[in-house]
Amino acid sequence: MDNESINMLLEALGKVKDYGWHLEYRREQRLWKKVYIPCSLSDAINSLFKHEMDAIRKNLNLKNLSTLKKADLATELINLIPGQYKRVLHMLDQERYALVKKIAKNGGFVPATDIPISQVESLLEYSIIFPGLCNSQRILYIPQELLDIFSQIDNARLAKIVRRNTEWIRLTQGMLYYYGVADLELIMDRIKQLTTEEVDVLEFLPVLDMASQYYGQIYPWEYGLSDHRILNPEEIRHEHEIRPDIDYYPFTKKQLLQAGKPGYIDRSPALNSFLSFLTMHYIIPDEELDEIAMELLDIINLDLGPAHIIDYLQSFLEFPSLEFAQKVAAHIMDLNNNTRNWRLKGYTPNEIYQREEKHLRPLSSRPFKQDSADYNMANSRSRTKVGRNDPCPCGSGKKYKKCCGK
Repeated sequence: MDNESINMLLEALGKVKDYGWHLEYRREQRLWKKVYIPCSLSDAINSLFKHEMDAIRKNLNLKNLSTLKKADLATELINLIPGQYKRVLHMLDQERYALVKKIAKNGGFVPATDIPISQVESLLEYSIIFPGLCNSQRILYIPQELLDIFSQIDNARLAKIVRRNTEWIRLTQGMLYYYGVADLELIMDRIKQLTTEEVDVLEFLPVLDMASQYYGQIYPWEYGLSDHRILNPEEIRHEHEIRPDIDYYPFTKKQLLQAGKPGYIDRSPALNSFLSFLTMHYIIPDEELDEIAMELLDIINLDLGPAHIIDYLQSFLEFPSLEFAQKVAAHIMDLNNNTRNWRLKGYTPNEIYQREEKHLRPLSSRPFKQDSADYNMANSRSRTKVGRNDPCPCGSGKKYKKCCGK
């Protein structure tokens, strides 16, 4: 490309970015509408745009309303939402339940601080909580009719259901964090084993569906559920199918609950060692270090190869020497061999290789040290030529061509 073409491309990209920011700004401005507290359900619904009403209609599975005009749809939602609100509250997890409870205790509203716009939209689309603008301040509020319903059912039974839902969501997100993809039967079976309680699919699916919209970590697809980072779930599913002899890694309940938290990073010893190596040579803030860690794990799980990690690191770090680059490469190979992998059903390559013959194991990161047994085997090979169909001298019992002669 010549300089003129490059400048034109950069100018076009800048316009696209500006347009994206403009759309995001408009999206936010349209979301926060003027409201007076206390607020009725009628006022809350009538303040919405038609597409927001349609989202509530679809998520609450309200039938025969899709052809209605805005005013008629508003009337139907005002009548039907209270009857659905109890069911919706039974689909909450601890985070969203705590927010509803906080709003109820605070007279029906709280300031809207530190909550992503996508989560505000998710809460609105189930009519759980509404966004508003009161005295020029952004707030989250619940109409009075819905507050009354919450106060009626906010008891020990609801708290127990919320704890169950929280476990369901965290365990599912944890499994997908490590397995990449999983069918519904596997997930429900594992949850049953770990919680020792039955899982009703008719209750389980709505809870996950709402959580997938709120947290954005679970993606439903044709054959089950997928982690949000996966570009092609079918590819990971194929990798699972070609390893029928390997069961899914048996993570503990504690491990999955931990991995199911948004923003979790599986800090293995190999990852911590690499990050420590980087901080010895560069000044990297903790927040950036977390971003690097997540990016490294994603590159490995997406099977982009060690070279892609080198390219990624060199995009913001300068390697001072060839010797330093070799040390980085050694850390990358160690990290690759000791990172839990979607394609390996949650195992690390080292764990898989330990199940195989010695020749399939990864090379040690330490210098090779020959013991007497290795010396005798090497000498026997130098004295006698081994035929391809002869037993392998290593003692595996396989033919040489299928073992060390591969």
